[in-house]
Amino acid sequence: MMSSTAIVVVAALLSFSGGVVDAVAKQWTPNVDFEAPRNWDAGHVPSSVDVAVFQENTLVPVVVPATGIDVCEVLLPFNGQLILEPNARVVISSSSQAMGGCTGHNVTFKQNAPMEWVDPDNWSIENFIIATPHVERIPCVHDTVVFNPGHSFSVIVPDVPITIGSMKFGNQTFDQNELNEFLLSDVGDQELKSSSTDNDVSITLTSTSCEDNTGCECGTQQLFDQVCKVASKRCDSKLGCISPVKPIGHCCWTCGAYFLINYNPSSFISEQFSKEFKKDMAKIKPTLEKHQLSYYMSKLLNGKLQIVMASSTKYVDEINEIAKTIHSMLTTYRGVTDVKMFSSGLSYDADGMTYGQIALATCIVIFCSMLAIMLYYNNDWKSLLSGSRSSTGAVFVKFKNDTNDAVELIDEDVRLQRKTSFDNPTYGAVESMNNSQTFRKMHSYSDLSVSTMQSDAMDVELKETGEQN
Repeated sequence: MMSSTAIVVVAALLSFSGGVVDAVAKQWTPNVDFEAPRNWDAGHVPSSVDVAVFQENTLVPVVVPATGIDVCEVLLPFNGQLILEPNARVVISSSSQAMGGCTGHNVTFKQNAPMEWVDPDNWSIENFIIATPHVERIPCVHDTVVFNPGHSFSVIVPDVPITIGSMKFGNQTFDQNELNEFLLSDVGDQELKSSSTDNDVSITLTSTSCEDNTGCECGTQQLFDQVCKVASKRCDSKLGCISPVKPIGHCCWTCGAYFLINYNPSSFISEQFSKEFKKDMAKIKPTLEKHQLSYYMSKLLNGKLQIVMASSTKYVDEINEIAKTIHSMLTTYRGVTDVKMFSSGLSYDADGMTYGQIALATCIVIFCSMLAIMLYYNNDWKSLLSGSRSSTGAVFVKFKNDTNDAVELIDEDVRLQRKTSFDNPTYGAVESMNNSQTFRKMHSYSDLSVSTMQSDAMDVELKETGEQN
């Protein structure tokens, strides 16, 4: 599991010198040396009383050092290789029954398979910092790949064309023809293997310098899925922030913030940008040192710029404030047209509560709040919880006319049926007008006695006077 780190990412560009990006050297670190204790399951090299066991499916070439080996017995792999250096010797000690046989232990060689080119942990980088994106920890198109000829190694190369700046074996630097010859040799065939069935390794050498004034991208984005398939297994599960982010090129969610910067190529000057940025960062150097912050700069495949800042200490709220400060300064640089910030916000105690636990606690709080609101607006909380209906609650009703011209309200629930009827006081009130009544220009209705149907409800007398001009 990777150690817990706080990462702030800001999009910007590589470290420039006169507008040209210098390549870096990336050295292959694992080996399959016989004399390396970590390659044996017992944690030590087999001694003269031990049995050196190579697993049956061991597919890596193991180099026997010039100093030789002295073991009691050796169990060889079915189809592996033991490569003897010049003047190296192998001594098989007292393995006869007369001498009592091997009195030690079976010590097994662990590294039985090649290790992957796309595993970032297999490469050692000059001035490596935790902020470097995973996909840029493997060799980029302008980097120099270094193998130590004093160690044995076996590498699985992706089944895609690989482009690097140069390749060195110790002090020897290969040109393209020398590299092609090495890949076809017996040693090269064992040390650099392809993931394809025909073991066809394709490595192309380019220039180790970048001639683009705005910087050059790493050129390994097409390997992102393969890199993350390996690197994501080591992601930290305890993150000390509320909203983790995943910077471009990183395989893991992490805490911090990142900025994506667009620029105008006609007015953007990389050397000037680099100087101004370093000058501004020097102003907040005490704050950076306090939180052990460092930054990494790179150019993305889509032309945007990226600066990655990281801290090896616990994520704190102050890092978010530092990101806001950097965002403000980046917007002022010449040629920069747009800066977007993505922030993780506030911190929390990752050791006390995991991110999933925080999400669960949040859901519980929301549920309890909604339940409290429902209970507040419904006094009959026992009925609400049990699912029964209150007699005072809302009910569905329908209208029905009875034979006495009344309106009856019928409750759907027979337990809550109630009947209400009333007489319409104006229905049939006006029988007819007096036939002898005449209409003149001025109409007058007076003392019009209105009799209602005989009912005990009420008598209404209507008087109306109307005038027409």
